Amino acid sequence: MKILTSLCLLSFSLQTAWAADNVNITRWAKGTIEYRSLSTGEVSGSEDWHMTVHPDGSRTMAARNRLDQAGFQRHVTYRVAENFRPLEVTSVYWVKGEWRGTGLFSITGNQLDAFVKTPDGLIRQSRTVPENFSMIPHPLSTNAWNSWYYDKAKGGPQTVTVYDMDAGAQAVSSMLGKVYDQTIAFIGEEEMTTPAGTFTVDHWRVEDIVDLYVTGPDALMVRFQWIPADRDYVLTSLETGS
Repeated sequence: MKILTSLCLLSFSLQTAWAADNVNITRWAKGTIEYRSLSTGEVSGSEDWHMTVHPDGSRTMAARNRLDQAGFQRHVTYRVAENFRPLEVTSVYWVKGEWRGTGLFSITGNQLDAFVKTPDGLIRQSRTVPENFSMIPHPLSTNAWNSWYYDKAKGGPQTVTVYDMDAGAQAVSSMLGKVYDQTIAFIGEEEMTTPAGTFTVDHWRVEDIVDLYVTGPDALMVRFQWIPADRDYVLTSLETGS
């Protein structure tokens, strides 16, 4: 028993030292977002996410979304540059017990190339994107990253360009995104408390219907409220490290 205990302690110490010395990690955060009804508080799903910031300032977010009542699960890895401009996305969709598709979306300069593998074959898409644009692969944890070039000094409603994938992949082809403009506005800085703690947040409003509350240099989602749809997405746990 003493030998087993010593081996376990040694293993833990080695894992801790390895994590602390990993040259690929500047800082990290992980958490859970609960999907709730605004009117009843009923929980309909959740999102577990883990974000890593690398030495060049880029970020990698890995998230798993699950909507059990709808029979839906999505895995997404989203990588952005230091300024939050998209670099690449991979996504895997499962709906009602069936694999719906796997997509790779890559941005090189102003060229976006998409490859989606589906049960019916491979779909490709190539298109030009502007310098200032974002992607919406639909983890809630990244849904405020499209504000990266918003001019706070100017304030007020401003237009941002997004490449938006269908949140539920209702059809195979819907995993491909559509480019369109959104209007966002910075409402101000506030204090907000959730089960994960108390945070100083930036309050954003999208299209006058969705309110986003994010915190810190990585724009971590603390709360997402979509009042017309009776939806409330709340950060319930958060861990951070470096």
